[in-house]
Amino acid sequence: MRIACVMALAALPASAPGQVLSFSARSDLVVFSATAVDGKGRPVTDLRREDFRIYEEGREQPIAHFHGGRDLPARILLLVDASGSMNDTFKIASSRRAAGQILDALSPEDQVAVAGFDSRYWGVVAFTRDREAVRRGVESITPFGSTALHDALDKASRDIASHGEGRRAVVVVTDGVDTSSQKTPDEVIARSRALDVPIYAVSVVSPLDDPSSPSFLGKKAMGEATAAAETLARYSALSGGTAFRVSDFAGLQLAASRIAGELKHQYRLGWDPPAGSPRFRRVVVLSTRKGITVRTRSGYVPPS
Repeated sequence: MRIACVMALAALPASAPGQVLSFSARSDLVVFSATAVDGKGRPVTDLRREDFRIYEEGREQPIAHFHGGRDLPARILLLVDASGSMNDTFKIASSRRAAGQILDALSPEDQVAVAGFDSRYWGVVAFTRDREAVRRGVESITPFGSTALHDALDKASRDIASHGEGRRAVVVVTDGVDTSSQKTPDEVIARSRALDVPIYAVSVVSPLDDPSSPSFLGKKAMGEATAAAETLARYSALSGGTAFRVSDFAGLQLAASRIAGELKHQYRLGWDPPAGSPRFRRVVVLSTRKGITVRTRSGYVPPS
């Protein structure tokens, strides 16, 4: 029986001492998750506070709090497309392989939950360290129904944000084509940025819609799947995550490996918000090290 996701994810008891580290006793700090990668897309794991620069609306902000993230357990919400369009041997296998490869790369103390969605959104497995329970949960998802991808991403971001501070992310595996959402991509992107929830997207597409495939038809022949994948790429870029389009298992393996590597090395940066009106403020985070790119959400709205 499908259960409400909020109930499923809330089934996790309160964190034991030492299990989840509080980012700061101060509630007035702006807190951003950040991932640093080199020119080949590999995570950079040894950056220090002085290696970062934060610019809010073009003005540098002093970093009031810094955490390298390595001893901070992660919470990952695997969001699996269970709509009828995923009822294809390769797409079903891709969901299971992606989940398995990400699980294999995480640390034992990291927690993972599983949610499914079609026109609805439901919890499958509550946050747990039991990897086999997660694998069974992913395998239990049977594709059926229409696709409310944007609504599901909105609910997933809220669910994982309700489980406290720390390293966290939503990883969605989907063919990307939304057919029944009530919310627009812009509405969901705004919420994910406000909650500081990076979104990692794996779009499972035909080789004709995969830029890395020799069969790619190109943007001039852009179809529905290509347009959907580009929307997911925008979700990821603005929330601080990464998006991948895959059409074979080699591409899937690379995507899962890259996602897991980034999830294991999220930095946490905090600063005092400058005085001003509660409007959206653009933020850019850079590294002083040459050749390093820092991924994070594109801005925030301070509380009124």
